[in-house]
Amino acid sequence: MINKIVKAIKNNSQVSDYLISENIETSHQAFFVLGKLETTRLVEVKEYEVTIYVRHDNTIGTSNFKVSHKLSSKELENKINDAVKAALFVFNKDFNLVQGDKKKTVKDKEFSDSFDEMLNKINDIMERITKPNIKFNAVELFYDEKTNHIVNSRGVNLTKTNYLLSIESIPSYDGENDKVEIYKMDKYNSLDYQKIEEDMVNSLNDVKVRYEATKLPKAQKIDIILKEKEILELFYEFISDYSYNNVYAGGTDKKIGDMLQDGNAETKLTISLSPSSKSHFFDGSGLLLKKNDIVEDGVLKNYFGSNQYGQYLGVEPTGLPDELVVKKGNKSLKSITKGRYIEIISLSGIQLDAHADYIGGEVRLGVLHDKGKTLPLNGFSFSGSFKAALNNLVLSKDTVKINGYQGPKYLRIKDVEVM
Repeated sequence: MINKIVKAIKNNSQVSDYLISENIETSHQAFFVLGKLETTRLVEVKEYEVTIYVRHDNTIGTSNFKVSHKLSSKELENKINDAVKAALFVFNKDFNLVQGDKKKTVKDKEFSDSFDEMLNKINDIMERITKPNIKFNAVELFYDEKTNHIVNSRGVNLTKTNYLLSIESIPSYDGENDKVEIYKMDKYNSLDYQKIEEDMVNSLNDVKVRYEATKLPKAQKIDIILKEKEILELFYEFISDYSYNNVYAGGTDKKIGDMLQDGNAETKLTISLSPSSKSHFFDGSGLLLKKNDIVEDGVLKNYFGSNQYGQYLGVEPTGLPDELVVKKGNKSLKSITKGRYIEIISLSGIQLDAHADYIGGEVRLGVLHDKGKTLPLNGFSFSGSFKAALNNLVLSKDTVKINGYQGPKYLRIKDVEVM
């Protein structure tokens, strides 16, 4: 199909460049209801995304379309013509597509167990950890093999295949007067039954907390502790200020070599973007990827971003690796959970604004820890000084690797306002 698309593109003299992304996904799926396996199925999808580039009026315009089924030559020609017309209404600063030199294919190792073996072992976990009043109403498993093949008009021809296990669940708790449910989604780049069980146990604990949760008694200043998914969101928000497109738009005044934390900061941050596996060696534009240190010991070391905006800034583009890596701290879990604090279980989102010196978030669910006692809480928010948070945060030496993140498992932010 790619050859057919390329041939059709070359027949249109207005097209300056093109990029074609072929995506093939084979998904093994299973659906449990109240602990019983109800359905399994195999889903196979193949789709092409075509991006057309048209240089006009000393600018470059782009437009894309998808091909999810077999098209006739005439239908394909019409799609390309429509894309060219749309691109003529786009006036971006010109840039060059990634230049390729040789064809390359990398495939990650498949998970060590078959899908049936995964189902049996995960089912055993569910049977072991559930109780009549605290269980999973529904669990859905998706084991996906994803192949991405991209080619462009400048010689790029790259293919990667990787594997991902996703578990969606609806844990529920039946109390004396009410029943509550929550939604959970966990993703795994490798097969780790210990981590899967830990996440499922946490899901059941969290739904019990949700049942018992009450409103915050009063507004107060207190430390909060974030866990892995929220840490990923926090630090990605933090480094987004130093993306090429934000720098190009004038969204930050920070230059390479600037201090992002005070000299006496409690924990000096080191944050990188890196390919999560051997197969993740290129991004969507065809740039070859490697580890890129964004922040090192609290100092801005590099910007990061796409081929297009890297060229706009006049730097060699780094591309967009898929994993955020944060250097671990030196505090044990026992040390990081000393004293009075709120453990954040679920957030609606984190907001950062370096210019306004603001950090905040809406909390769906948390637990107040105070002198050995706990109080489940829901529906509150936190806010504080971004600069103070950055200089006084504490990272655990316990680490974790999840989809998109590798680094400390816990992070403590001191003295934020909760209400």
